[in-house]
Amino acid sequence: MKTMVYIFFSFFMFCAMNLNAQSPIEIDTVSLRYVNGFTNQHEIVDEYRMKNHSNEEYITWVSLEPIKNKSNLLLMREFFLQAHGDFSYLHLMGDCILDELPVNTGYSFIKKIAPGETFSYFIVKTDPESNFYSERIVLMKESELTQFLKTQLEERYFFKPSNIVLTGK
Repeated sequence: MKTMVYIFFSFFMFCAMNLNAQSPIEIDTVSLRYVNGFTNQHEIVDEYRMKNHSNEEYITWVSLEPIKNKSNLLLMREFFLQAHGDFSYLHLMGDCILDELPVNTGYSFIKKIAPGETFSYFIVKTDPESNFYSERIVLMKESELTQFLKTQLEERYFFKPSNIVLTGK
């Protein structure tokens, strides 16, 4: 009987641990509303906080177009290979021009989220119905990008701060 209890208890604990497992990336959203005394406008700040619970690195960027149901492959092609103006991200990277340019959301902003690290997008807006930026945030494993590019991005190309503020729209 003790053996049956032990087996049942072990099985129960195994199931409970699997049900309690965390997802690799936790995305927490917090919204703050206030009146700006200088502009007399109602403003909203939405925070999208991404905590990496996995042992893999993740990357995030803001797409120029809503991501909808696009595959990661298509999102990587659009960001890294598609020309925006005269150059693509890879051309700018290959010609070492990115080092001289400021971070440009939608064009050159890319952030690596290491295991245990947290990154936040702060989206400041006046229209509560606006989903402009939230529909454009891309998040995927860095290993997918490395496989796509057939090389690993150098650390200098990644945004260093632990948050970014996106305004307007």
